[in-house]
Amino acid sequence: MHTYSNGAYNLVYNQKETVRLSEGMSKDGLLQPTAMIRAIATLQVFAHMIRLFNVNKIMAIATAAVRNAKNGSEFIQTARQETGIPLRMISGEAEAKLGFLGVVNTLDVTDALLFDLGGGSTELTLIRSRNADKVISLPFGAVNLAEKFELQKKISDSRLNELRDFIFHQISRIKWLKSLSLPLIGVGGTARNIAKMDQRCKNYPFGKVHNYRLGALSFHELFKQLSTTTLSQRRKTPGLSSERADIILPGMSIVSCLFDYTQASQLIISGCGVREGMFLQYYRSCQGQNEVIADILDHSTRNMLSFYQVDASHATHVAILAASLLKGWQPLLNTDSREKTLLQVAALLHDCGIPINYYDHPRHSAYLIENARLFGLTHREQMLVAVIAGWHNGPSGKYIRNKLYSEFFDKPDWETARKLSLLLAMAESLDITQMQLVQAVTATLEEGQAVLRLTVSESAAIEEEAVMKHSKWFKKELGVPLCLQS
Repeated sequence: MHTYSNGAYNLVYNQKETVRLSEGMSKDGLLQPTAMIRAIATLQVFAHMIRLFNVNKIMAIATAAVRNAKNGSEFIQTARQETGIPLRMISGEAEAKLGFLGVVNTLDVTDALLFDLGGGSTELTLIRSRNADKVISLPFGAVNLAEKFELQKKISDSRLNELRDFIFHQISRIKWLKSLSLPLIGVGGTARNIAKMDQRCKNYPFGKVHNYRLGALSFHELFKQLSTTTLSQRRKTPGLSSERADIILPGMSIVSCLFDYTQASQLIISGCGVREGMFLQYYRSCQGQNEVIADILDHSTRNMLSFYQVDASHATHVAILAASLLKGWQPLLNTDSREKTLLQVAALLHDCGIPINYYDHPRHSAYLIENARLFGLTHREQMLVAVIAGWHNGPSGKYIRNKLYSEFFDKPDWETARKLSLLLAMAESLDITQMQLVQAVTATLEEGQAVLRLTVSESAAIEEEAVMKHSKWFKKELGVPLCLQS
């Protein structure tokens, strides 16, 4: 993660490797030589990237496998000697806290049960009002359960039932879990692979897994299908990583038991977890800010503004003007509070594509928004914001023909996009000189006309001319003439 002088931060390199450090440990409680060699080799690769990127702050933690191993401290010492990376062993509760911060700062959830399912442990966090209300670390995960029940290759119904009984017995001892009836939030490789498999089954048009959601019925159907396959068949399952094929069923068994015991209705996948939580905890501390972000959508939007060095004063003014237009002409627009939020985000980010190419920046802005790490939006909402920003110079048939958008949107979505992009286009026209000559606007409906009155600091002839260029679009979209009264 790179941080900039203006406070922005951005992920510049990402590498994940499955090393299975806990593999074979259940026999004697020791990290096995083969597993340690794999882990050290991976850390050496990370050390090379640290040097390549001139990293000046390293945060490295060791979790369940190391803390549960009798020789965990020796491994940490060896890792530092051979790689220079200062690994720090953390408790299960500390691991859960970091996972919680990674989730609550990137998903718009108020109450949920978070599980972070690793190879050697599963951390559970009860989220209430965006706070970590209860936390517990369970000493089993996908890898050590696969070893304990010998599930790496052969799977039988009886063995899966034994596994389920074991898991259910363990979690049923945690009384506060029973019948929570809250969404499950999943962190870790098992959760991500569940999302990818479900997306492939449903031909989901977007490859993003963060904030992907599936219901209990979809999950159980997927689990049922996988439980009847051989290892070689699972390795060919669309969406399932071949390196996870031998441990996916133990991982999904944990999720299945959590679904049933807590009576959850849906599973939300988080692509952010311990790593993101660790960074945000450090970053927010350096900024002197609370480690739980109050408004994740506003935070991630402002971070994007700073990263692309958008004129924040102009973008904010356009957003204010657009909100005033929406409020005044609400009877024509028939929008809700959520659509007001989408318009605000699109208005703030409508110029982010300028660094790529000014002359076609609406299209570039749309692409950047579509692929941005904007948190607090559903996948469909993020697509809508992209189209609204992309249309702020006028609607384009390219978006309607784009398979990604067309599979997300129905007819009312396209109508919403056209209406909100019209307001954004008008708001930008009212600050086309970027001098904020139009200080405020009043939008009303009078005698069958949409009346727009401007409060100006001095002559705003250019802005007046620019906004009236949208009068034909306005009449076509909203069905009434536009009347400007300065």
